[in-house]
Amino acid sequence: MKFTLGLTHNCNLSCKYCYSGRKFKKDMSLNTAQKIVDFAMDVAIQGQVLDFSFFGGEPFLCFDLMKDITSYIRERERDVENPVRLSVTTNGTILNQSIFDFLKEENVDLCISIDGPEYVHDLNRCYEGGTGSFAQVLKNLKIAIEQLDGLQVNAVYGPETVDRLMESVSFFVQLGISVVHLNPNIFTSWPEDAYPKLNNSFMKIADYYVQSYEREHEIAINLIDSKIVLFLKGGYTAGDICGMGETEWGFAPSGNIYPCERFIGEDDGSSFCLGNIHTGLDLESRCSLLHHRGNHNEECKSCDWQKYCMNWCGCTNYHLTGHTDLASPVICASERSAIKAAKHVFTTLSGNELFIDHLYSFFS
Repeated sequence: MKFTLGLTHNCNLSCKYCYSGRKFKKDMSLNTAQKIVDFAMDVAIQGQVLDFSFFGGEPFLCFDLMKDITSYIRERERDVENPVRLSVTTNGTILNQSIFDFLKEENVDLCISIDGPEYVHDLNRCYEGGTGSFAQVLKNLKIAIEQLDGLQVNAVYGPETVDRLMESVSFFVQLGISVVHLNPNIFTSWPEDAYPKLNNSFMKIADYYVQSYEREHEIAINLIDSKIVLFLKGGYTAGDICGMGETEWGFAPSGNIYPCERFIGEDDGSSFCLGNIHTGLDLESRCSLLHHRGNHNEECKSCDWQKYCMNWCGCTNYHLTGHTDLASPVICASERSAIKAAKHVFTTLSGNELFIDHLYSFFS
């Protein structure tokens, strides 16, 4: 179960595709955060991991609050039998030694948002006024690589950068990062002429992935690994698909409850607001949301690849089509390309011992 705490609307960057909306200083109170933790413990399903994720804005602008919340989580986790995992996603610009020490002491997983080399990253991830943030992020990323285990990066790509994805993956691996998340910009329009670029880039990444394992170098790339796991499982199960408003929750600094952090935005109390942590859930809104979850595209029902396709992600669907249960053509193109690339990897590396051990790690 995932509980994402949006600690603040404030941010020191002005990224062109930010889904947190307009930047303004509005931070979560400790009392609100504690109630969110209590809520998580109350709805916890026995045996499931409780994943608390710190988000923003830029969450490290509220570093003291983050430390206080973590202390409270550590106190409360004694009351439940569920494993607890902590993570934080940051733009990487204000990391320092105190933050690194905290992450190590509390075993908090760190994910840094960086889109690739400077000429890719600075296209969208910039300070107010347009100055790119790459230099500062890279400086802090290199320190994080030296000090932290399990460091991950998140790279967002759009129509203007999708054909440079292979360059970004290679850049990350050469830096010493082994876990790479690649995610499409769902807040932009994807023209049809970008679809072939998805296929070309994903296949280049697949070839690079194969070459890495043939050189005995282990890497993890979400668009490859996630599909291969599905091949082994026989497709998505009911427990895998979007759990927004049930096993996945996002909380605004105000305490407003959303089904996913990507619905918080400027926290305008839209139709996706499911109540407030101080006053309780809006059951009518929640029931309506659950009714419109999943995938209702007619063309998907007869697709041979449906069981391997992530056509059910509510926030992705909504931002691309305006409906939480209708997938867009770009998602169809992207998923087909990812499945094809993963099949190539799976077939080519079926006898590679390092690759087999890598796959076992997803089931241990």
